[in-house]
Amino acid sequence: MIILAMRRKLKHKRLIYALCLVDLIILIAAFGFVFHDYIGQLLAFLDPDVDRQLLKTVFRDHGIKDAFFLLLLTITTAAIPVFSSSVVCIFNGACFGPCIGFLMNLCGTSLGNLCMWLFFTRYDLPKRSQKLEEFIAEIEQHRQKIYGILAGYMMPMFPSFIVNYVSVHLKLSVSTAISCIVIGMVPTSFIYAFGGNAIFEGSKTLAIGALAGFVILFSVVFIYRKWRKQRKNNA
Repeated sequence: MIILAMRRKLKHKRLIYALCLVDLIILIAAFGFVFHDYIGQLLAFLDPDVDRQLLKTVFRDHGIKDAFFLLLLTITTAAIPVFSSSVVCIFNGACFGPCIGFLMNLCGTSLGNLCMWLFFTRYDLPKRSQKLEEFIAEIEQHRQKIYGILAGYMMPMFPSFIVNYVSVHLKLSVSTAISCIVIGMVPTSFIYAFGGNAIFEGSKTLAIGALAGFVILFSVVFIYRKWRKQRKNNA
């Protein structure tokens, strides 16, 4: 029995490494295509003599191929725990504007998190960290556990793989999990796209608006967690 358990654990680890390697290859390939298409225009921005308005027009004159690879880049960075999709999401907003950038961010981060969620429905973590145990305990204290999951998806400070793992641990249905992922990704997807567009346009007003959105989002979740903690202490 012990030998069989060790073999299963080893097979499990090999599978995780193989999937991470495949994701990494896709990530590098997508990054290579995006880098090849945009590097010339990014370097041109550093030239003080270049026509800025013309360069902005050319920069955003990219088609479906570039959108596809940026979407693929968003999915893979959202699906791999050690990477963050925030930079790619901001770049999406800069390249395609706030509306299309928002849709790309929402689709990419949702699909990436869904892939991770589906992985955890089949395979468990070899070992739980203390932080993971604390997060599970905190979510389980909620009367409406879905609210805790939604808050986890909304906050960039929470590692998404932990939220996905807890979502599976709570045995949420597929439809409920998908709803939580999509709804939870809406605020940051919009703010990143809005912020990327603000950086591209060089608008201080838009940049302040994006920053204000982050502050509001953090404040709401912080106040909610504070209220939960105080309510628990008074109980």
